[in-house]
Amino acid sequence: MSNPTRHDDLIESAAGELAQRHQFFLNIANGFGIVFALLAMGIFAGHGATGLIDLRALAVQMGIEGNWLTDRALFQLAFGALLVSLLIAIGASFNNIAHSRRTVATVRRIEAIVLDRAMRDPLTGLHNRSGFKTRLDDALESRAEDAILGVIYIDLDKFKDVNDTFGHEMGDKLLVAVAESLRNLAGPKAEIARLGGDEFAMVVYGRRTPEQIEQLGHDISTVLGQPFLIGSTELSIGGSVGMVVAPMDGTESTVLVRRADISMYRVKAAGRGQALRFDASMEDELRRRKFLEGELRHAIGRNQLQVWYQPYMASDGETVVGVEALLRWVHPDEGMISPGVFIPLAEESGLIVEIGEWAMRRALNDALDLGDIHMAINVSPVQFRRPDFLDHTLEIIGGSGVQAKRVEIEITEGVLMEDAEIAISIINGFRGAGIHVALDDFGTGYASLSYLRRFPFDKLKVDQAFVRNLGRSNGSAAIIHGVVSLGRSLGMTVHAEGVETLEHHIFLRAAGCHHFQGFYFAKPMPLPDLHRFIEGKRNAPGALNMRLQH
Repeated sequence: MSNPTRHDDLIESAAGELAQRHQFFLNIANGFGIVFALLAMGIFAGHGATGLIDLRALAVQMGIEGNWLTDRALFQLAFGALLVSLLIAIGASFNNIAHSRRTVATVRRIEAIVLDRAMRDPLTGLHNRSGFKTRLDDALESRAEDAILGVIYIDLDKFKDVNDTFGHEMGDKLLVAVAESLRNLAGPKAEIARLGGDEFAMVVYGRRTPEQIEQLGHDISTVLGQPFLIGSTELSIGGSVGMVVAPMDGTESTVLVRRADISMYRVKAAGRGQALRFDASMEDELRRRKFLEGELRHAIGRNQLQVWYQPYMASDGETVVGVEALLRWVHPDEGMISPGVFIPLAEESGLIVEIGEWAMRRALNDALDLGDIHMAINVSPVQFRRPDFLDHTLEIIGGSGVQAKRVEIEITEGVLMEDAEIAISIINGFRGAGIHVALDDFGTGYASLSYLRRFPFDKLKVDQAFVRNLGRSNGSAAIIHGVVSLGRSLGMTVHAEGVETLEHHIFLRAAGCHHFQGFYFAKPMPLPDLHRFIEGKRNAPGALNMRLQH
């Protein structure tokens, strides 16, 4: 790691040395200028010229007296002094040349230190973004025709959660530990950079095959997936790694960087915690994302967005307790576009604020014709972070005509990690107005158990991944029992998502869940189909006995 204090000492020492030499040169120049001026005037005087000074008088003042001090002698004395002065000047000139060379070396040393510091990240000692670009350009320029070169992009997956939970000082220590791990993995034949925040990059050379560079990327992902021990605190983050190899994936730095970034983004979109090398299909995906983002900006105005509803049931499996409002996008050319595709696009672009408000107003309007069942509305972390979120949402609900007790606001654990006190204040604001608040996808966040006791939720929704793994993993059953027990002990309604079989329903009911949602009961449906579904349940009083006899 570069040492800034050492750099300061070197710069101060070199600058002082340079200043001393500069003064030395000035002294020599001034001295020789006076000598040459006096001697020149003396020579003219010795030749009987008008002269500006009396060289004889000057000699007497210097203690040189006698009859031998004739005009000829004075001239010879002056001429001899001039020769001696010239010889001294010539010798000094050679000395000055040596001093000048040392001075140039000193200046260059200062420049190198300052330039290196300008291209370093002060926290980790790695290259910064400018330093990375310089090293990449240099490596590409010097690359032999038959040599390969790798560019690896790394993004820490849960670093923000660490900052929010443990503070920025702990986050900084974690970044330093990550930098050291990357150094150890990459070895001497790599240039490593911290591009900013939680993003790192590498220029990798000296490898013989692309597979060796790919293996390094997988090793990085594996190491980042293991806990880091910072003091006595164990931190789990993970990393998304994207890779390119020159010349196969490009030969220009801008192309390589863009494609490494694309491959890293592809990892993040696929669930994170992996390493992938770029391929051409990724650029096609990016172009499609840009196209969809442009189309999504006009989806509301073109009446392409719809709100569908998925019922959730009481423990008997027949009574409709409520419905969850779910966004759907029906594109005239692309058809039905998955929410897993367009919701992340809306959040990244900020469109989710407008789309979310539109969906909330539509759901509340539809709830007016659904009797007394509950209406669950999802809220994005992007919406939750807005300063006016609570007041604006209460205004929308208050003006809808729907009773507050029928409305459920669903939030994910991500919104709790950013500012716990603000989150608690917002939750209390909803509950104070009679609105229920549910924690969605419980069990997938960074600090689920430690945070659950702090937040006054009305409902706890067990993530569907645990439910779907029932019968496949003993761990899922144990987790569900633990979550249900915890939720009930805190006075929360426990809601199971992802119920797809009768076995799921029987197990979850026995475990103590209150509400059940999944394809076993009903798929998401548009409003007209929902009306028919609810009416059918009301008119089938014997369905419960029939189902429980299976």
